[in-house]
Amino acid sequence: MANEQNSDSAANRTPSRHDGNDDQPPHSPRQPDATPSPTGAQSPATGPGQRPNRAAAPDEEVLWSGRTSWKHFAGLIAAWSAGSVLLAALMGWMAAKWEALSGRTAFGIVLIVILCLGAYIACRVLRAVLAQRYRLTSERLFIDRGILSRTIDQTELIRVDDVRVHKSLVGMILGVGSVEVLSTDVSDRTIRIEGVQQSEEVAETIRNCVRTLRKRSLFVESL
Repeated sequence: MANEQNSDSAANRTPSRHDGNDDQPPHSPRQPDATPSPTGAQSPATGPGQRPNRAAAPDEEVLWSGRTSWKHFAGLIAAWSAGSVLLAALMGWMAAKWEALSGRTAFGIVLIVILCLGAYIACRVLRAVLAQRYRLTSERLFIDRGILSRTIDQTELIRVDDVRVHKSLVGMILGVGSVEVLSTDVSDRTIRIEGVQQSEEVAETIRNCVRTLRKRSLFVESL
């Protein structure tokens, strides 16, 4: 009887471990702390003997795109207009001096010469404006060439050594210029962006991209 009473009292004194806690989920094991990456993103912590994953490069974005402006040929168009006027005046003077040269013949010669020169200039301007398109991203420079067929040349900006801007007198007046890019690329050592507006801003954007890529390359090599 004494043994039975002792066991009953011990059972009454022992509380249940889960009284009032039946709805609580079990505690999950603590996850390892995330190790911040150089770019501020969180990456899983690495164990002993493991190298941390390098941060992925940011997405490439288009910073500028454009074509050659017709204003780049404004000097050529002005020269053609002035030459046409001078040629017409010269032929009129010759027709007045020489009886063998009639006014109709002189007018025909002047018209043919002016139209031929005008057609040549128009083809040259249209070819430069329509056949080439430039596109600058944060990592590369693209040049699309062709109308019926298409050729795309690209240059890695990290290979660029120097950037120059060229402006003629007419270009300074009209606000157009050409950007010359010098690189270590074997196929395209000199790349010329012909007659674009805001050429100085385009050149500065290329310089900033080159600096950013080189700093990023040095940082990755130091890891």
